[in-house]
This record gives sequence, structure tokens and C-alpha cells, in this order.
Amino acid sequence: MTTKKIYSVIAILLALSFSFSACDITRDPFQDLSDEKVFADELGIEAAALGTYALLKKNEFMRPYHFHGEFGGDNIALSGSTTDYLFYMYNYQHTPNNYHLNSLWSTCYQGIVNANKVIDKAQEGTDRMNHVIGEMYYLRAFFYLNLVTIWGRPYNQDPEGNLGVPIILDAEPDVDNLPARATVKDVYDLIISDLTTAAGLMSQFTREDSEYNIYASEQAANALLSRVYLYMEDNAKAAEFATKVIESGKFELLQGSDYESYPTMVPEDNPEVIFACKALKDEDDYGWYAFGGMYCTIDGVGWGEMYASEPYRDLLDQNPADRRHKFIVPQYVDGDSYEITYSYAKASPVGSKMFQMYAVTQNGNNWEYEYNGSTHTVFSEDVDGTTRYYITDGANISGKTYVRLDKKMEVRNGYPKYFVIKCSNQEGQPQLFSPIISRLAEMYLNRAEVRAKTGDVDGALADVNVIRERANIPTYSGVPDGKTILQIVLEERRLELAFEAHRRYDIFRNGLTLDRRYPGTHDKGSNPLITVPANHPRVVDYIPEDQILAQPNLTQNP
Repeated sequence: MTTKKIYSVIAILLALSFSFSACDITRDPFQDLSDEKVFADELGIEAAALGTYALLKKNEFMRPYHFHGEFGGDNIALSGSTTDYLFYMYNYQHTPNNYHLNSLWSTCYQGIVNANKVIDKAQEGTDRMNHVIGEMYYLRAFFYLNLVTIWGRPYNQDPEGNLGVPIILDAEPDVDNLPARATVKDVYDLIISDLTTAAGLMSQFTREDSEYNIYASEQAANALLSRVYLYMEDNAKAAEFATKVIESGKFELLQGSDYESYPTMVPEDNPEVIFACKALKDEDDYGWYAFGGMYCTIDGVGWGEMYASEPYRDLLDQNPADRRHKFIVPQYVDGDSYEITYSYAKASPVGSKMFQMYAVTQNGNNWEYEYNGSTHTVFSEDVDGTTRYYITDGANISGKTYVRLDKKMEVRNGYPKYFVIKCSNQEGQPQLFSPIISRLAEMYLNRAEVRAKTGDVDGALADVNVIRERANIPTYSGVPDGKTILQIVLEERRLELAFEAHRRYDIFRNGLTLDRRYPGTHDKGSNPLITVPANHPRVVDYIPEDQILAQPNLTQNP
């Protein structure tokens, strides 16, 4: 899509949004609305700003935004092949014709051009207008951050040499001026500038508490600045802005059962939310096509094909009392049947795994199972206060093998169904959810990561312990043997921010290797990638092919 086409779409979007907000401008056909009429007063300007927010809720943006950040990580396991192109974000078999990413690219630039227009036409001066302009700077930065993290390499991999995305700052883009890709550094510099400007403009005016966290704010800008600086490895700035949010007094961590059920809340009722894209009941429920529908089936709604991965569950199960178990719902079969489950290495491709299951029965104090015509015992031992089970005989094992012992579960293609409900059930609607862009827990974890990287072990543990105490699990008095303080922080970050579109970026920006040596259909397709190092070409996606064809100045990713 050329910038001219993008601008045309925005013009239509603006006209549609105005038709609901200002009766006096609906007399003319949408395509005949003039800038003078659209931006004649503050009402029109605010309507234009709402048009930019509306793009965040579009499935063309929110689904690929979530798919890319989460399905490219290791917290999830797909239970079968699919014709949906999310498969290529999951298994790293990239294509320049991925319709999810094509729509995300176009929607981001629609939002950018819309924000440019409001910034250009609105007049600074009143607190109200300053805030609206600041919101547009925030949204423009957010759109650019999505673009550069998907199509640009991680910042620590030569930001001045690697290409990011085109920068468009004109309110009325010239169809003949099709900019080439700016460097990753240039895009990040713009993001920092926009967020800094946004925070300043929004500092003198505060929306009502009832809507504070569903619009951009000074603290939303500070929170995103903390994340961006963390991605850039500017540790001092990342910690500074995380602390600003923490000490602002505007947010607090949810506790107890409120935390366990927070996906069911509207954002305004969640004091931990810094900024969320509010979904309206009965209006914004995409049902089967909501991204939460990939994780679970609720009341018959949802595909229920993408499950919590084995390594994620192993990490979570280290503390059975962890409140975050409430976000994972095993699907048990009816009755009182029990089984043991373990994963084993497949012959091909090397590194791939599959599950093996055996029915078990209780004989006195022992659990027993049948294998190779004989009855065998399931053994148990205490490991750090937790009972762990293991066997010494079974298919595809040699020696002692740890197993899960639980009620018999429903399976899909041999994969136990561990539904994820962290993106569902808002206000009792199965797949309604208001995606959270920033929340307070991330700020503690951002600061903990900085402290870990700069040698402040006590400070890092203090921040991690805030999150662990809320999760109802033991806190750390020191770094356990065999681990580093950074590993401790990243493990907690993985648990806390799972299924919120962070994990993929957390792996690669830290120079780590994505480890897919666990059961899931990421081993399907040609030349499957079971491990993906941070410097692999597939860490970044192809520029959409229709953009390459329409804009000859664009250079394709290798």
C-alpha cells in the first residue's frame, strides 16, 4: 500500500469517526470533508484523535501484534498445523505474503499518518489540547516501536548499520516522496523524542480516574520509555523511568483473588494497568477470531489450539501455590482416571519432542502403570519441598525419567490441552479482553533487569521479590547456586509477563537463543528451526511484498 492509499484510508476512518461524534459535519459526503471543517474546533480534533485509538482495537492490528510477540516465543506450543498464517510467525518459516503482518504494517502507518495530522492541525496552548497532542505523540511512538521490533533487528546488533522502517512525519504525505528505510537507531531516536514530548505535553492535565488508563498519559509515556531504553540497553534511563512510574503513586499491584481474575476486569477497575486498549462489551468481542480464542475454548467459543508449553509449565510448577497457575486451565476428561505424562526426543528433526502417556492406578500407597506387558511402579521423591514423580521403565526412555502425575487430560493430536485464559472472559464474555500495553509489574521487572545487569544484586532481588510475594511464592534471600541474578530476573519476567506479547523480544534483545526443544508443531514444515539464535536472519520478518512492489526505495530483509 502506498502512502497515498494509506492516507485515503485514514480520511475515510476520520470521516466515519466524526459521523458519530459531531452531527454538524455529517451533511457532506465523507470524501468531501475539508480539513477546515474536520479540524474546525476541539471537538473535531478530539474525534480525529479517537480515530487513531480506534486502530489499536482493529483485529488487523491487535491480532498480529499479539501473535508476533507471543507466538514467536517459548511459552506456547501449537497442537497442530494450520492454514492460518500465524503458523509462519510460530515456526519461523517466514513469508513476505503473511497477511497478518501485511495488515499490521498498513495499520501502523495509518495510525502514524493520522497522528501526524492531529499533531499538525491541533494548536498547543490549552491543557486539554496539549494532552490530546501528547497522546498522538505517544501513539505514533507506539506504532513505530512495533514496526521496528518486527522488521528491524534488536538494537544491540549494530543499530546504525541495520535497517529499521521508513519514517513518515508529514501530515499530508507526498505520494511521490516514498522514503527508504531509516536505520534502527534513527527509528529509536524518533521514538524517544516522541515519548519525551508526549510526557511533557501530558504532564499538566490529567483525565478523570474513570478513564485514566484507557488513554495515553504522562505515566504511560514514561512506562514505554522505560521499555524502549531497556531494549536499547540504556540501563540508567530504563531504571529512571521505571522508578518514575512506580513512585508516581497512581498504580498499585493487584493482590490475592483480584490478581488471579484480572483478565475479567475492565481496565478502569484494575489499578495495576498503566495503559490498555479497552474492549467494549457486546461491541468488540471478536469471538473465535479474538487472539484469546487461539489459547482456549470457552462456552464453545474459540479454537483452543495454542497451549502453555512444557518448559513454561515446568517453571510455573516449581511453586505449586503460585497464583499464576490460575491463568492455565488443564482440560481434564470426566471421571477419576489418572495418568503419567513425559516428553521424549523424536528421531527427526533432531531436538524435537513428543508426549508419552500411561494410565495409572493406585495400589495402596503406590501408583502403577502397565508397560511392555508388565506392571511398573511410579516412584516419588522430595525436591525442595515439592513431590516429584519419576519412572525407570517406559517407551523412549533410558533410566530415571521425571513424569507428571495428574488426572487424565483431553488431548489434541497427542498434545495435552493446557488452556490459557489470560486473554479471555472480560465481563463474562468468553473471548472479550482489553489488551494491556503497560502495567506496573513490568516496571518492577524492567528495573530488576537493569539492576541485575549493573551489579545491584540486592536491588534486583528486592524488585523480583515484590512480584514473587504478590504471586504467593517464596522470596529470594540470595541468588541460588547454579544461577545468575540475570537468570533469576528473566525467569520471573517470563512467568509474570507470559501471554502479553513480550517473550519473543525478551529472548532476542538479550542475545539469547530461542529453545524450542519441547513438544509442539514448530517442528513441522521445511527446515524447521528447533533453536533460533539471536543473530539468525529469521529473527526479523520480511517486509510485506506488496510494500516492496509499491515502494521501490524499500530494501527487503535477507
